Amino acid sequence: MSGFTGYRKTNKIDFGDYVQIEMYRYHSENEFYIHKVVNSLESNVWVDVPIKCVPTETSHNQMEKVLSVIQCGVDETKVIRVREKDCKLLKRN
Repeated sequence: MSGFTGYRKTNKIDFGDYVQIEMYRYHSENEFYIHKVVNSLESNVWVDVPIKCVPTETSHNQMEKVLSVIQCGVDETKVIRVREKDCKLLKRN
């Protein structure tokens, strides 16, 4: 089977990409975790970065490019929305 080609990609960062997002850590420096991108859209609701232990979506007064992402790891069941400009795209090999 061939790899993902990016066919019908509608955004700079879109389905199939991986990004790093800053995660808040209490009493030490923040870390960057890897997330899978499952969708891109425009919205006025997203989780503010750095993400705290319980991500809470908040409503804002302006529309932004937003990514729906899943944190890579043991439990990959929760989808959250973050602004595209808060994410760092990881390069493919």
